[in-house]
Amino acid sequence: MNFHDDIWLILLSLTASGFAMYITLGFISHLYRTTSRYKSVLLGVYSFAIGSGLWAILFINLLIFHDNLSLTIFSADMLAAWFVALIIGLTLCFVTSKKVVVLSNLILGGALIGIGSYAMFYFALAGLNEINHVSSTVALITFEPLSLLLAISVACIASVISLAIIAWIKDFSGENKPFIKLIFSVITGITILAIHAIFNTSIMLKTAQAAQPFVSTFADKTMLALVITLGLVCLFLLAFVIALYYEKFGVSNLMARKNNPDAANTGFKDPLTQLPNRRAFQHELQTAVKRSARASNTIALAYIDLDHFKPINDNFGHHVGDAVLFSVAQRLNAAVRVCDSVARIGGDEFVALIDEIKSDADIIPIVERIVQSIKEPFLIQGQQIDISCSVGIAVYPRDGDIDKLMVCADAAMYKAKESGKNQFRFFDSEIESASDQMLEMQRDLRLAIENNEFSLVFQPKIHCKTQSPVGAEALIRWNHPTKGVILPIDFIPAAERFGLINQINDWVVTEGCRAIYRAREAGTNLNISINLARQQFRNPNLVDEILQLRKRYKIPAKNLMFEIKETTAIRNEEQFKQLLRQFKAADIKVALDDFGSHQFSLSYLQHLNIDEIKLDKVFIGQINENKTSRSLVDAVIRLAHALDLNVVAEGVETKAQHDALVDLNCDHMQGYLFSAPIPEEKLLKLFQQLSINFKSTGQFSVSDYQTEAA
Repeated sequence: MNFHDDIWLILLSLTASGFAMYITLGFISHLYRTTSRYKSVLLGVYSFAIGSGLWAILFINLLIFHDNLSLTIFSADMLAAWFVALIIGLTLCFVTSKKVVVLSNLILGGALIGIGSYAMFYFALAGLNEINHVSSTVALITFEPLSLLLAISVACIASVISLAIIAWIKDFSGENKPFIKLIFSVITGITILAIHAIFNTSIMLKTAQAAQPFVSTFADKTMLALVITLGLVCLFLLAFVIALYYEKFGVSNLMARKNNPDAANTGFKDPLTQLPNRRAFQHELQTAVKRSARASNTIALAYIDLDHFKPINDNFGHHVGDAVLFSVAQRLNAAVRVCDSVARIGGDEFVALIDEIKSDADIIPIVERIVQSIKEPFLIQGQQIDISCSVGIAVYPRDGDIDKLMVCADAAMYKAKESGKNQFRFFDSEIESASDQMLEMQRDLRLAIENNEFSLVFQPKIHCKTQSPVGAEALIRWNHPTKGVILPIDFIPAAERFGLINQINDWVVTEGCRAIYRAREAGTNLNISINLARQQFRNPNLVDEILQLRKRYKIPAKNLMFEIKETTAIRNEEQFKQLLRQFKAADIKVALDDFGSHQFSLSYLQHLNIDEIKLDKVFIGQINENKTSRSLVDAVIRLAHALDLNVVAEGVETKAQHDALVDLNCDHMQGYLFSAPIPEEKLLKLFQQLSINFKSTGQFSVSDYQTEAA
């Protein structure tokens, strides 16, 4: 057998082998990172691509070492060589993609690949008949025993070493990883060519009469090798596209949903977006942390919250909001890398797990793509929807353990919102200080709920002209065992963030009803107004629960009123109107609180089923200094009375403000001029004493309130 020194074929062989190995290293790294249920599919795809690539490279090398080759298409020998190549590809992927590669698996895998490589060489050579066109003879293959043993031994040793290096590279996280992969790929290409040369020394070819070949001899071996190389490139690209499609969109998941419509309703899948849910993400995060510890690298968690999403449901309907969330999920999936994952953990809240990072610089391009992708307008059912997102980033293990990581990312996200939204923030020392305070607040709030540390205080409402008491507004206070009394403005935001607000809201409503009941038992007919939080809007059983409480404590409809802030009404307009219709049908009284603090059309009042409006204290504070404020208050009172609505002025602190409101014909008022919020016992005592004073003097006065409430 003669060796033909064809430099172009040799260069083509080395290029194809190096390219194939470089891509193979990427495949192995991807398999190593993948924890999804698609891993078995990806293992098959990559094994097929790698095995077929080895098969193609072998043919290129045979063209180098043998002349006048004719290809017998679809012969049993060719198919046998390809089948062996697939086994080699599967062995390589299976052994090296393991989280922990043991020595026994390396040795067994290397032996199988080494022996398989020689078997593939033999079958391929048998399928490529070396023809002597003058004598029409064919080469018969015989073996040189010692050379055969040497060739197989070299192949097995080289395979074991290669498997060990591939397993090491997939875990390697140093700065020069791409360069190391490139060097190893080049060395592998040279090694494959050298091993095939050694294989050729182990065989002897004897001539015999040749059968007629199925296909004529290829005249241009370089062209044939080039075609094989291009086919190899296309094969690897196809494998990459299939893997990417599985990773991003889950082909098998789409098929599963087609065959089983209920497949999306599993415990690990969000039914709307088809992303993993909170439960699935927690499992993925735990797996990523363990993988990070083994590989000594870091991961990042990006907490993504949509800005200005709630008005979409209110203005366009929940069906449009759902369509936006589905599109957001698709954009987030496209913005992250193949090795990263995205989940939906709440209404408009998502998280992204960013894997295999070395520094914050690796995270920034990914998060920038996330922010930019959401900023692009959405076109839903002919409507252009513009939203943005705020992203908080926490890095493991720098920012804490697995339990703290989500809290840190959440705190950074809130900082991004406070800084103007449509941006991202890394968790830092400043945020850490605030985060530690929030964690402490979370623990204390849970204890407060368990230990019943909350109480209600009441600020009286006064009739403007007669100055008689007409009721009181119930306000919550937190009696902290070490920090004293904490106002709701200081703990309600934390309760909302940590999902404790509903328990607190329910307690306030129940305790307010009990206060009315206790007052009646004490001989006082008490009217109470209770603030309704925006979270309670989402409770479909709210009306029924209120009616049950009224029935349990035998409360007439006129004694209980609910206050809803104007800002909540504006942001949840349709939801607000629907709730008002339900309240009207159930004879539940409603007041619109903080009226005038935001842009609100006065004519809009005529479309609301409310009983009362409460003027914001900002207007009351300027009623005597600012003619515009006085004119606005006058206009609101006149319109409200035209609509048969009661008007309450908040924040009345001076006699001049009181007199101005009386002149403008305001109905009721409340403020520190009469009384600060006081406990239930003191409120009942105040009302009883005022009643006694009225019986003796025939009138109510401001001084009576100030004396008794002090």
